[in-house]
Amino acid sequence: MKKGLVGLIATAVLGGALWAKVIATVNGYPISSSEANEYIKMVSKGKIKSYTKLSAKDRKKLINALATDKFVIKEAGREVKNNIKKGIYVDFYVRKHFKELMEKANKELSKKEKEMAVADIWLRKKASTIKVSDKELKEVYRKNKKLFVDRKSGKAIPYSKIKPLIKMQLQQKKYVQRLMKHAKIDYNPSTKKKK
Repeated sequence: MKKGLVGLIATAVLGGALWAKVIATVNGYPISSSEANEYIKMVSKGKIKSYTKLSAKDRKKLINALATDKFVIKEAGREVKNNIKKGIYVDFYVRKHFKELMEKANKELSKKEKEMAVADIWLRKKASTIKVSDKELKEVYRKNKKLFVDRKSGKAIPYSKIKPLIKMQLQQKKYVQRLMKHAKIDYNPSTKKKK
């Protein structure tokens, strides 16, 4: 019975491999006919269903496009760390569902939350131009080391891992301090005479 199941699986795998034959490779990564067909359907908006309908010149262009995509995807997947990938997935999901998320956010976020979101992005952009030295960053890390603890292990997070967060926070703090130097605060507005 087990041999029959293994044979069935092998036949399905080989049958699938024959159906989606490898039409090219890029650095050893295969490009299948099914990938080519899927790509040409997408690009032609369903007008062309098979890459075999293309001229030899257009097939070569298609394979070059797929090879570029495949190579970049494989190399990025190999080099980018898993913890970074999760943030990237969220970003891609947001871009993919941007319109519906915008409508949902517009309905569900309070006015205050919207204002805070805009202020957060604006502050990040403005503060990114502020220079901070490695000495300043290390000083903040040293003074606040007890705050930089991994919740799971209970151990201090190494400086190299937490440095980008410290840098962003310190830049924002410095920018806000600069901004507030130009702010005029009236602590007793009701005691002033009106003209």
